Amino acid sequence: MHSQLVCGGCKRLLQYRRGATGVCCPTCNTFTAANPSGPEMSELVCGGCFTMLVHSRSATNIRCPHCSRLNSTRSGNQMGHLSCGQCRTTLAYPPGATTVGCPTCRNINPVRDARPQTVLVENPKTLDEKGKLVSNVAVGVTSWKR
Repeated sequence: MHSQLVCGGCKRLLQYRRGATGVCCPTCNTFTAANPSGPEMSELVCGGCFTMLVHSRSATNIRCPHCSRLNSTRSGNQMGHLSCGQCRTTLAYPPGATTVGCPTCRNINPVRDARPQTVLVENPKTLDEKGKLVSNVAVGVTSWKR
């Protein structure tokens, strides 16, 4: 059985044999220690610097080691995966992405399951004219195109 981890150097998604202590990246030669992975682990993209972060599913927040941004694990930003159409490197992408650039061969890969995403924004509660707390929620749909 194989597991995956993110290279500590170039951020490439690497496969390794379960039970191994780590893996040496063939791209940048960085050795990355293997964390116990499995159904209790998940991934998200940092909202500040777009680094892929691996975290325990039980965590509610994770701080990015690169830009120090505190990221919520409940915001629905888990990663999708696809294989590069040119070099077959496994690529990770955030929800809503329509294309993914491969850092290995520079090929631009379309995301076939890209579809509009429902966005829920919950702002701080406000007081109405009678002094009662009122929820301030907005719902929208985005195509994530830039």
